[in-house]
Amino acid sequence: MKRILILISIIALIFTTGCWDMVEINQRLFPYSIGIDLNPGEGDPYIITISYPNIYSIGKNATQEDRVYVISTIATSLFQGANQLSTRLQYPFYLKHLRVVIFGEELSKNGHMVREILDGINRDYVINKKVRLLSAEGMARDVLMGALKAKRQQVIEGTLFSMLRNDKWTSRYTAQTLTDFIRDTDMGGVALMPRVAQHGEDLKVFGGCIFKNYQFIGHLGEPENRAVALIRGEVKEDLVDAPFNGTTLSYAITGAKVKRELTNKENSLGLKINIEVEGTLKEYIYEQYSVNRDDALVRKMEEAIAGVIKKEVDRTIKLLQKEFKADALGIGEYLYKFHPKLWKEVSQDWDEVFSDMDIEVAVKVHIRRRGLVE
Repeated sequence: MKRILILISIIALIFTTGCWDMVEINQRLFPYSIGIDLNPGEGDPYIITISYPNIYSIGKNATQEDRVYVISTIATSLFQGANQLSTRLQYPFYLKHLRVVIFGEELSKNGHMVREILDGINRDYVINKKVRLLSAEGMARDVLMGALKAKRQQVIEGTLFSMLRNDKWTSRYTAQTLTDFIRDTDMGGVALMPRVAQHGEDLKVFGGCIFKNYQFIGHLGEPENRAVALIRGEVKEDLVDAPFNGTTLSYAITGAKVKRELTNKENSLGLKINIEVEGTLKEYIYEQYSVNRDDALVRKMEEAIAGVIKKEVDRTIKLLQKEFKADALGIGEYLYKFHPKLWKEVSQDWDEVFSDMDIEVAVKVHIRRRGLVE
């Protein structure tokens, strides 16, 4: 009996041991945002800026008022910067909860450095690969520092992250994760990254920055970013205004379908893109009689909205083909998936092939709901 009790005690001791390397939560710092800039002076190439919440300002019994701390250093890499900053603080950084990485404008123009940084983040086993990427207007450090004085931000890390998740309700910008950015670049050589800037006393995320082979080459405005999202079939919700009979139609997109058809024209590639949009009529004054009873009027409204969308899409395609020669539309990915033999033939000269493609766009709009007013 004693032997059995001793055996049970030994087994119990094995399963009740603690973690030998456990670190208490209040003995770590959890950055949510990191800004990386090109160092314009002498010394190490990067300026690393880390923004992290002050846990002592959280809760009913908070003992401090400052909700966010921002600290910077010059370093040879992101991880070296985090290590250097840890020597100036009471606890080390833990990057598991990192949510946003911001690239400074000058750094974004150096493709080798951008690729070097992303490679390091991608190899790290702690950082979440769904971390969101942003390209700053100006310096990333200024964005994080300026955010401390912003009107509506209390914890900038949470605000930036929540703003990037809001792209499900708008196509004015498209949130980009580390994984998606690398995938798009590896596939067609081009990827988009949302732009962030200080906007008065607040922050604004808008449009897109075009990266070709990891190097920033130009901007897309908000309408152009929406056009790219439409072509890629990534629009969920958005608003479109269209002139009609001397007033403005306000149309809320609630869904969109895209079909692509490859065509060959005299030894050159062609592509037909059919975009079918459905949504709700949000605003229109029509005094003669109810819009709900005039189907001919509704058809004209749909044509007016379709015309605005088509013009926006055609302008964006021309911009990407002729000015940037950058396939941000995902056409290369489409060929890779559905026409792999053809992709092998054209992939080496894809920039030139893409810029010379004849791309035809057809847009069809459906007004599914017309509101409550008769």
